[in-house]
Amino acid sequence: MTRRSLLPAVLGFAFLFSAGASSLLAQVGHSPSASPYTDLRGSQAVTFAIGSISPQSDPAGVGPGSGMLLSARHDLRVTGPLWLYTRLSYAPSLTRTVKDPLLTGAARIVGESKRPLMILESGFQFNITGNKSWKRLAPYIHTGFGVATGGTGKYDVGGYRFGTKFIVNYGVGTRIATGSAWELQADLTQSLWQYKYPNDYGGDGTINDESILGLTSLNVWRQNLRLSVGVSRYFFR
Repeated sequence: MTRRSLLPAVLGFAFLFSAGASSLLAQVGHSPSASPYTDLRGSQAVTFAIGSISPQSDPAGVGPGSGMLLSARHDLRVTGPLWLYTRLSYAPSLTRTVKDPLLTGAARIVGESKRPLMILESGFQFNITGNKSWKRLAPYIHTGFGVATGGTGKYDVGGYRFGTKFIVNYGVGTRIATGSAWELQADLTQSLWQYKYPNDYGGDGTINDESILGLTSLNVWRQNLRLSVGVSRYFFR
């Protein structure tokens, strides 16, 4: 799935399972043993997951690359199918290209830097099938906001630093019910953050312009895809 196709997938995902959830209302008198729906457990959960982050390329080519992502998450049911989540994610080592805007050609690429990336976020999750699973699946959609930090406050030789960025998230996922307090969870999240480049990255756009960005804006938003699979422990029936 590409980043551009994620939003339509979210909407289609929600529509299909909303239709499935509505059919639940018509199950009065249906044999419980034959029903594909089962009650979900718990009103709180802790999830530990492993996955990956795939940042979209930025115009200057100095943003972090793809890499492994670890996360810990807490979920709290607010009311009905609405949950509040808080998640801390950590990428131990993402490679960034270091450039010197005062140089040209191959000399401009000074080298590479490996830095960790940490993301702290919070938001709301809506269970499409309510407080039940359908054939062991309990799909959800979610949205939230938070911050991403690049592990250092220092500027590189070219005057750039990733710093700490405000992020906006949206995505889809599913609980995989097992009938016990331990469950599996899969999640796909799209995060948006803004790159802010130093003035030396920009240029005048003329034929002799050898700047990194030319007339491209010094402030641009990019999407960053995260995929994770984890184990959840639910509490309080």
